Amino acid sequence: MKNYGLIILLFLTIIGCEEPVKLDLPSGEPSTIIDANISESNVISRVVLSKSLGFNDTIDFPPIENASVVLSNGTNTFSFNHVNTSSVGAVYEAQNNVELEEDKRYFFSVYLPGSIEDPDTLYQASMVMPTKVPIDSIGFKATSEPDDYVLRIFFTDPEDERNYYSWRVSQKINGELVLLSSNKIPLYTDQGIDGKSVFVEFINKNFSESDTIQVHFKSLTRDTYDYYRSLNNLIDVSGTNTSADNPRSNFISSAGDQSFGYYSLEGVDDSEVFAVGDTL
Repeated sequence: MKNYGLIILLFLTIIGCEEPVKLDLPSGEPSTIIDANISESNVISRVVLSKSLGFNDTIDFPPIENASVVLSNGTNTFSFNHVNTSSVGAVYEAQNNVELEEDKRYFFSVYLPGSIEDPDTLYQASMVMPTKVPIDSIGFKATSEPDDYVLRIFFTDPEDERNYYSWRVSQKINGELVLLSSNKIPLYTDQGIDGKSVFVEFINKNFSESDTIQVHFKSLTRDTYDYYRSLNNLIDVSGTNTSADNPRSNFISSAGDQSFGYYSLEGVDDSEVFAVGDTL
């Protein structure tokens, strides 16, 4: 993961010079990147392991394909296997269905280079599973354009409990459900609406009656919410002369080296797959 604060600082230094400057920065030792979003949803849950890139690198993130990855609460243990490699790293998925209990603490461990008995480096983080808030219903708001609708997710916030939310949407494209990308991570808190029935909107794409979609409503911890908010801040300042701090990783390394990325437990309620026209 690139150091965006450093990038912006160097950019400001460069534009203050009258003559063009070609940077030849040392690459340094690459850092380990661990992005682990764990839930019971087969659509949302995934683990991606990679190495960071240098300032001038434009290649894919180097994957880490030889790790042992384990999630445990002391009683139940779930192992994750390397299933494929993409431009962002090596993707690991759980061998069996992951079942998570609310309010229990789960430890997530990454052993490198893959030996649990004698690893060179162990990265570990822990988190308490949040309360999963279900979807009450799915609705749509018509726009000024014909056959054009904004999706709304209705839910009831638990009373006397601070809750944090995010959401994703999958759309059937060429017969396959594909997660739709977002410019920023949608986030919501129950501040001011504690215990009320409310809705949030998926505003990254409008839908037509012929679309088939699935909704994934995520319940987050406060720490995860803050991490995602920091990522959104980086997106906000990208291309501007304003700097923002890199989100802090919650992993601790046995070797004392710095890692990037985050481990989060997320309570995800997946809706049924449905055609938009059938719900209007």
